[in-house]
Amino acid sequence: MEKTTGESLENYKIEPFTLVHDILVNWWVILLGALSVVMIAYMFLNVRYVPEYTTRATFVVSSRNTSASYSTLSSSSSMAATFQRIVESNAMQDILCSKLGVDQINGDIQASVAEGTNLLELRVTAPSSRESFDIMEGILENYSSISFYTIGDIVLNVLENPSVAFSPDNPLDLDRTLKQVFLAAAAVFAVLFGLLSVMRDTLKTEDDVEDKLDARSLGAIAYESKYKTLREMLRRKKRGLLITDPLAGFGFVESYRKFTSKVEYRMEKEGWKTLVVTSVSENEGKSTVAANLAIGLAKMDYRVVLVDGDLRRPAQFLIFGLHPKEENELGEFLKRKNSYDLLMKTKVPKLYVIGGRNCYSSSTDIIQNDITRKFLKRCRESADFVIIDSSPAAALGDSEIWGQYADAVLFVERQNYIDAEEINTMIDKFRAQRSNVLGVVMNSVQSFGGVAGATLGRYSSRYGEYGNYGKYGNYGKRHKESENGEQ
Repeated sequence: MEKTTGESLENYKIEPFTLVHDILVNWWVILLGALSVVMIAYMFLNVRYVPEYTTRATFVVSSRNTSASYSTLSSSSSMAATFQRIVESNAMQDILCSKLGVDQINGDIQASVAEGTNLLELRVTAPSSRESFDIMEGILENYSSISFYTIGDIVLNVLENPSVAFSPDNPLDLDRTLKQVFLAAAAVFAVLFGLLSVMRDTLKTEDDVEDKLDARSLGAIAYESKYKTLREMLRRKKRGLLITDPLAGFGFVESYRKFTSKVEYRMEKEGWKTLVVTSVSENEGKSTVAANLAIGLAKMDYRVVLVDGDLRRPAQFLIFGLHPKEENELGEFLKRKNSYDLLMKTKVPKLYVIGGRNCYSSSTDIIQNDITRKFLKRCRESADFVIIDSSPAAALGDSEIWGQYADAVLFVERQNYIDAEEINTMIDKFRAQRSNVLGVVMNSVQSFGGVAGATLGRYSSRYGEYGNYGKYGNYGKRHKESENGEQ
């Protein structure tokens, strides 16, 4: 029974490295998103912010007819409410409006008595310091004439004259507020990308191959940095990631050793000799995997022929540092031209490469003939294993044709790159054409404590120019067309 994807929440597993990677790789989106929120918050705060300036005046409450403190305190306790009514009266409001030249007073006036004292404080709060001060002046100039018949023998003496308020009571701390908004927005965007990472049904761990795909897991290839030194990184030196490189990491080499042993065991068990190496999409490192698999088998004392079957984007001559001549071109041979000396020796004993450097836009038509079938038959007879590096299955139909000629097909899938459903669809497509699927190997795997033992660093591995397919439609713009005999 075929395995399906995305049917239950159990498929959504959290793998710490891929989670952190998916968040960090989208740092620029998080940054732009947070800055956008900050700009919106800035405009919102400036539109909605209303400053509040308060002007204060203090009065001493006393009686004209007595000097008894208890009488004064008693009068003060009721004076606040009385004075509040005075300043809110229509008469006072009319006077203030006339003084300020407005139709309505835009301010808040409050009167209160300090507990246990005969001190009354009057506070005027308005959107501007000038308006607040003018309202206070208007009250001080006119309260006595209005309050004569309401406060009786109570006397209000100004103890502290009002002064202009130079700063608002509710200052807008834009710097601090916008920093908080930025951090909060960045955190929200980071959580969002984290959720998308968890919900994305890709291959995050080696176990996902057999859990999510209808195929056998052939292991996981550890991530290896393309650049070994700072100088190489600055110069962006083109180099192949081969297990024969003395600077190759132990985890990288060891993962290939295990992978090669699994492939050798399965091929020997089934009696298969020809294997197509492909991937669903470009930039998954299938050319490097094919090269290192061929090297691993050759080191096991097998005679191995590595065929660069990706006529659109040949890569093996770059990986091995070869310099193919016209008589070495596989494309020309398959186009029914003269006899060719196809085998190119490598520095690895018992390993030979067949391919070329020319690029063919009509590669599908070239390989879809009896010559290709007979060519593979001859390779099969002269070698213990024939490894065919084919084009990405989703980009062209070349890999399907090679799969019909060969014994089995191997899928190379990069960690957290392609949805499992797409991989299953492609596997089913090959099986529908009666191609044997050997299995799937995860490539460029990193984790905080898993099979690769890698630390957090550069995740995206391009494997040099030979691994970067780009768009096939632009191919002719970058390379000479070989079908016209041009090199």
